[in-house]
Amino acid sequence: MKKIALLALVLSLSLVGLKSHAQSFDGGLTGGVVASQINGDGYGGYHQIGWTAGIFGRIPTNGPTSWQLEMKYSLFGAHSDSKEIEAGLLPMNIRLHYIEMPVMFRYNLGRLRINGSPLDFITAEIGLSGDFLIKSSQSADNESGIDNPAWAFFSVTGNIGLQFDINDRLGINIRSMNSLVPCRWKPNVGSYFLHYFNIALQATVVYTIIHTH
Repeated sequence: MKKIALLALVLSLSLVGLKSHAQSFDGGLTGGVVASQINGDGYGGYHQIGWTAGIFGRIPTNGPTSWQLEMKYSLFGAHSDSKEIEAGLLPMNIRLHYIEMPVMFRYNLGRLRINGSPLDFITAEIGLSGDFLIKSSQSADNESGIDNPAWAFFSVTGNIGLQFDINDRLGINIRSMNSLVPCRWKPNVGSYFLHYFNIALQATVVYTIIHTH
């Protein structure tokens, strides 16, 4: 809880700092579902279903661009399915609880048109997230407590997505997420890409509470 409180304080101070340098500032809530897997664990498919929820602050720049800073709880991990078990793999369940702090660059597509209609309800986004592990659990063949080597406390995730605005305050966000820094390091592995990496698809509802422009 102390780690969460510290991260919340850092984000709050960051948002205050951004607001003091911005002519307008939006903020609100986001929440939804996450389907994830772990590259490197020998299993496949987005079988681990979790959820995510948090807050965001957004400041515009010149033209159609803006920056968005977020703080979210998210559940990632991996889960075996029946076909993998039938193929001889052990039943497996990995649950990784994170506090995510994404920084996203956003570009509104209003300058593009289809049949004369602007796509101003769609915003593309790309960015990085610092992810802090607050809890982990793992089980294989119904035996829990398998946690050596430990899951990394900190990792970095690349994010790319689209947001579809329903109105000025409500939107739907779809995001693809891939670890750039491993979520777990394998011992005695020569290649960087053979470690464990989180991979996830996220769908959230975005609600703007503070709307100043």
